[in-house]
Amino acid sequence: MGIEVLKAAARLDDGEGIERFLASVPRGEGLRPMLLPGQRHRVEQYDKDTRTGRYLLIDGVWLVCFVVSGISLEDARAIARQIAPMVEWSTPNFHGAVERALNVTFPPAG
Repeated sequence: MGIEVLKAAARLDDGEGIERFLASVPRGEGLRPMLLPGQRHRVEQYDKDTRTGRYLLIDGVWLVCFVVSGISLEDARAIARQIAPMVEWSTPNFHGAVERALNVTFPPAG
């Protein structure tokens, strides 16, 4: 199975969007206190059973979460090192960080 990258985003004032996001995240209730307008956080989680890394940016207005499946704990840590300095959490920027971290190439968007 290959590596897959998914993205979720929601405004922090969108209660329905926040509920959908939390329902999709294992142990998501623990994130609820961070998902309030005005809050700023970066969170990284790794689930060894599903071999999935989650990378969450909360900027006070939006939450952006990238989910990378099919990776090891070491891979998840390498991705975390690449995204640490990242300011703009766009899909191209995140894909670039994963490519550098894991020495892989994603097909061009299009």
